[in-house]
Amino acid sequence: MHRRRLLAAAALLPALTHGARAHTTRGPNGGQLIDLAGGHGELVAEGNELRLFLSDNADRPRSVEGATGQAVVLAGGRQATVTLAPAGANVMRGQGDFTAATGMRVVVTVTLPGQRPAQGRFTPRDSE
Repeated sequence: MHRRRLLAAAALLPALTHGARAHTTRGPNGGQLIDLAGGHGELVAEGNELRLFLSDNADRPRSVEGATGQAVVLAGGRQATVTLAPAGANVMRGQGDFTAATGMRVVVTVTLPGQRPAQGRFTPRDSE
């Protein structure tokens, strides 16, 4: 009896995992949108560049002046560390030794002035 339940749960696992990926929220810039640093973070990955757009909980642009950031990118079986620097009113940008592709994973750490570091996990190139 126990074994049947385990087999049934194992059979459902791929469907549940696929469903979680299928509901990725996209932001106004086409990147993956998650809760980050008391607001939202939207990560766009193109070529060898990352762009992180920050907004508050009401989706208004959030200043990145004085912010620091770092991203650890896992893509193509390799790991790269990318420094993110302010590059506009609410965007941080960085380039690294990677090529954006489906299946890539990115862990972003952002520190806004006067706040503790915040971390978010992204899969920016996975399908919507």
